[in-house]
Amino acid sequence: MCPRTVELGLQEYNQKVKLTAITAEEEIWRKHVLDSLLIFLALEIPAGARLVDVGTGAGIPGLLLKIYRPDLRVVLVESQRKKVTFLEEVVAKLGLQHIECLWSRAEELGRQEGYRESFDLAVARALAGMNTLVEYCLPLVRVGGSMVAYKGPGGEEELEAAARAIRMLGGKTGAVWRGRLPGGLEERMLITIRKETPTPALYPRRPGMPAKRPLA
Repeated sequence: MCPRTVELGLQEYNQKVKLTAITAEEEIWRKHVLDSLLIFLALEIPAGARLVDVGTGAGIPGLLLKIYRPDLRVVLVESQRKKVTFLEEVVAKLGLQHIECLWSRAEELGRQEGYRESFDLAVARALAGMNTLVEYCLPLVRVGGSMVAYKGPGGEEELEAAARAIRMLGGKTGAVWRGRLPGGLEERMLITIRKETPTPALYPRRPGMPAKRPLA
C-alpha cells in the first residue's frame, strides 16, 4: 500500500473535482505526503490507536497516515459528498481495513454516540483557525487523548488566541513541534492539545457557529 496510488488517484480525480490546488507530482509528494507524515516526528502514536481526521478533503493527512501505519483505526470526516466519493474509491482500490469515510460535519459528529469523546487522536490540516479548530476536534477526543493541528508559521499567534477556548473545551496545550518541509523553506508547526477533562455538553455548537463565532 503506497501513497503513490493516492497521488495518481488524486491527479486523475482532480480533473473532475477540485480536490487540491497542488497538482505537480513533486509538490504533491512534498507538500501533501511528506507534510502529512511529519506527525510521526512530533509525537508517538500507539499501535491500534483510533484516529479521526476532521475536514480531511482528499484524505490529507488521515488517509496517508493509515497507509503508512495500517494498524491505525481511522475515520475520515468530510462535509463535501464529492470528496467522500473519491475517498471511498481510493479505500476500496487499496483494500484498506478499519477505515471509515463519513459525509458529515464535525459539529454533528461531535454529538453522536460512538464518536463523541471516543478517539485517541484527532488531526486537522489547513481547515480553520485554532479557536475554531479546537471546537471541531476536542469534543471527539477521549480524556487522555490528544488533537494535533498542522499549522504554518502563524501557528503561535493562533494558539495564543485560542488559549481560553482550549481550556473551556477540556484541553491543555502540549508540545509544539517546529520544522521545515524537505527540499524547501516552508515552515511547519504541529500543535498538540491534550484532552484533560470532558468537554461540556454545550459543545460543539450547531453547524456553522464555531466558524462564525469562535470561542475566543
